[in-house]
Amino acid sequence: MKLVLFASIFCVLSTIQQSNAQSKYALLLVGHQEDGTTSAIHEMNKIADLFQANGIGVYKFYDYNANWEEVKRVASECSFLVYSGHGSNLGIQGQVGGLIINPSVSTEKLMSELRLKNNSLILFKSVCYGAGSTAGDDEDIQVEEAKRRVTEYAYPFFEIGAAAYYANNYQNGVYNFLTDFFKGKTIKDAFVNSASTWTDIEFDVPFNRYTNKNISIASSAGGGMATRITYTNGVKKVETVPSPKSYSIAYVGDPNFSINDQR
Repeated sequence: MKLVLFASIFCVLSTIQQSNAQSKYALLLVGHQEDGTTSAIHEMNKIADLFQANGIGVYKFYDYNANWEEVKRVASECSFLVYSGHGSNLGIQGQVGGLIINPSVSTEKLMSELRLKNNSLILFKSVCYGAGSTAGDDEDIQVEEAKRRVTEYAYPFFEIGAAAYYANNYQNGVYNFLTDFFKGKTIKDAFVNSASTWTDIEFDVPFNRYTNKNISIASSAGGGMATRITYTNGVKKVETVPSPKSYSIAYVGDPNFSINDQR
């Protein structure tokens, strides 16, 4: 199967860093992103600092050292998972899904092998398909397709006990969202705050796979030109293309879910 990876148009090393007597941990994953890896690591380290400033220990798995077997060993301690990397078609029956780390992890493998703490929060940072859009989109994919993509990425984590999923394709989007979340805002309020500056919220409706959760996606109108970077089997392609309407921020979960629900 040909694996096509998309680098976001929005926008080494491995360490395990934790403090003694921590009661809560975050699992931070940066998959290899070709010449964007260094920048991705820098942005993830800012998120790591934010976690630690709020008393949460961090496990860092970066670039080629983001080893799946090592990730699994610490995952059960973690109430947060933050992924920065390529989007892919490693979901069930070729749908979107999976994690592009070392080695790549399909949705099926993720559900059978990964175990996080119950009520964990999943955050996708600039992951194509994760909030709906991908750098490979040539035109408006329409709301239903965006919803399908977000659903395919989010629901596997709920199958293993996660409480909520949030995806943001903007550079500081996840960082700003977490800042609000740590202040005690609900996931819906933090989502609305993150979506209010650059995007319009398309809908906030019940999630068809879990009746106690909602799904919401925010979009921007597009227009003008953008630089698109794609990788097909490791081959980089850079193009200047029209910028279509994009679906850039999403959440799935109980709208009232907050950090208090993890205690």
